[in-house]
Amino acid sequence: MMDPFDELILYLRVAQAFKNGLQMSNRDRALVLAGTCATLLQMTPIADFCRQLVLQNNHGHMLRKYENFEAATLDPDFGVFLKQVRRKLSPEAAEAQLISLGYHCDVRPTDYPTQNEYAAAVMGVDAEWLNDHFG
Repeated sequence: MMDPFDELILYLRVAQAFKNGLQMSNRDRALVLAGTCATLLQMTPIADFCRQLVLQNNHGHMLRKYENFEAATLDPDFGVFLKQVRRKLSPEAAEAQLISLGYHCDVRPTDYPTQNEYAAAVMGVDAEWLNDHFG
């Protein structure tokens, strides 16, 4: 089983790869998984930003009925949805997608003092901006 933070980074990277390829529904799946990982890690600004990105792309997404990812994770219906999404995009499938899409990310964890800053950089945003808007 993959470490939750490593899984978060994997899904954030594959979300970026899908976005670059204009595969927005796949990007949203990756963001749902990333947002769930971020919630488990108590990285609320990351989770909230993932939710916002999904809802900007798909106004009718299931996430709309929840105030945040934490509320979603408490609902058994969301749990069923999450299992379906994870079946379509397991960590192994996500890693394969990164390779098939030729995605390369120059963001390295050693360049950032905190996990929050590193995760924000993988998403292509500044951690301070993320905290100002979602903290």
